[in-house]
Amino acid sequence: MVLVHWGAGRQGGGEGPMIYLASSSPRRRTLLKAARLRFKSVRPTYKEVHRHSGSAERLTQEHALGKALSVMGRVREGVILGADTVVVDGRRILGKPATMKKAEKMLGGLQGRCHKVVTAVALIRMGKGRPEKQCVFIEKTEVRLKKMDATMIRRYLKKIGPLDKAGAYAAQAAGVGVVERIKGSFSNVVGLPIEKLKKNLRVLR
Repeated sequence: MVLVHWGAGRQGGGEGPMIYLASSSPRRRTLLKAARLRFKSVRPTYKEVHRHSGSAERLTQEHALGKALSVMGRVREGVILGADTVVVDGRRILGKPATMKKAEKMLGGLQGRCHKVVTAVALIRMGKGRPEKQCVFIEKTEVRLKKMDATMIRRYLKKIGPLDKAGAYAAQAAGVGVVERIKGSFSNVVGLPIEKLKKNLRVLR
């Protein structure tokens, strides 16, 4: 099925072309809705492979563009949005933990000090079923987590469900916050840099 939509959407009620979000992330949907950007979710077929070598910028750009391209055949008019977020701890690139045990180790290594959250966003403007223009951009945010002991970490992870979250934590989780300080875009830490996204959407018009 090819999707065509430049009118008002059911999700979000703002102005501008319809965004086709190539992601199943509920956090990205929440951010787009809060920003009053019109969008629909389209599940990408692209499979992420998180390498532990190379730069976080290159890896996230590759994944973001791969997700956007994987749904291109299903969109006729509008803007496709693909995004990928990782946590960078020194030289380590951290994606989503595969198990709760790995989540405990990942979060334990981050608590009490600073790391960076890196998100790449790929935008492809479609017209008559063909790509007309595209851009890929990066946003980085510095984050410092609170100090927690092993018991606190386990309790926190049980509350937030970390297996779909880069770095094994949720900056937006109400009542169970672990973030001590953020320098830069908060929405980027959640999974999508809304401020920079709006600027780049204007460039595609």
